[in-house]
Amino acid sequence: MSGSPSPWKGRRVAVTGGAGFIGANLVARLVREGAEVRVADNLERGNVEYLRDVASRIDFRKLDLRETADAGHALEGMDTVIHLAAKVSGIGVYMEHPGSILLNNLLIDQHVIAAALRHHVPHFFYASSSHVYPEHLQQSVDAPALKEEDAYPALPGLTYGWAKLMGEVALMGLAKEESGMHVSIARICGAYGFFQQIDLPTGSLIPVLCHRAVRWPQLKPFRLRGTGKEKRAYCFVEDVVAAIMRCVEQGDHQSLLGPVNVSTEEAVSVHEIAEAVVRVSGKDIPIEYDPSVATPLWSQTVNCAKAHRELGWKPAVALEEGIRRTYGYVEKLLKAAPAGL
Repeated sequence: MSGSPSPWKGRRVAVTGGAGFIGANLVARLVREGAEVRVADNLERGNVEYLRDVASRIDFRKLDLRETADAGHALEGMDTVIHLAAKVSGIGVYMEHPGSILLNNLLIDQHVIAAALRHHVPHFFYASSSHVYPEHLQQSVDAPALKEEDAYPALPGLTYGWAKLMGEVALMGLAKEESGMHVSIARICGAYGFFQQIDLPTGSLIPVLCHRAVRWPQLKPFRLRGTGKEKRAYCFVEDVVAAIMRCVEQGDHQSLLGPVNVSTEEAVSVHEIAEAVVRVSGKDIPIEYDPSVATPLWSQTVNCAKAHRELGWKPAVALEEGIRRTYGYVEKLLKAAPAGL
């Protein structure tokens, strides 16, 4: 007995930032589901190689969404936009370049939202972030997991978070104005996995630790900023992709879905994450910390009850399994380009 047809079959979907980390994983899944996918990416951080397996089945356009005309070219004739494009980097870059991070992301969002309205795109999914939450609620390892309503009164610690919050506010306002556009918003926390940046200065924690472990002992020391007691929630990219698709599917039936937190509810210490990477590597690697280089957040964990309830979604990939898969990916990548990173 055959299953019901995919709700994505024949759906015209624009994925901004579709050659990036989450985007490339999402595009591959959409293609498998039968969607007609257009990818818009300026390749500043994305890579067309991530799309190699589906290249003949997508409409790839190198576009800079900070330009009005390019945003229009990305969205014209589309049924849905999944807006992932943003100026993103590691925490150090966010702290060192707050002005350019804010201005670039405001500009990208403004042009993509305006183009969606101009071209009457029926559904707009917005990838927001747990960085929207106030910094003062994340200053203890015992801080409770953040609920969606904790974003207000607003006081994000990074301008990246301010930009995401402004994008949310604009889209929620348009949904209330009965603009004719369905809006769904997910606050993604701790996504990791295939196609994520592994560059040591700008990459995220898990792929960077995998990078260091693969290259150990040539690359020493295995040292992390902070104390190792800081707590985080992480979600494997395969689960993030599933949540995004559920947001769109459920959001088709209402003017506004979300914001909803998307992550695991497992709060793990940075030290536990480092230990898991070392375990997966099979190497005897001493873990060191530099408490003089403080991180701005002692805890970044979220309550995902709303996503469980409204989307019928829960992550399926356990942390150690996700780290094992990520480690294998990083190891293969480094072996293929030994003179690179």
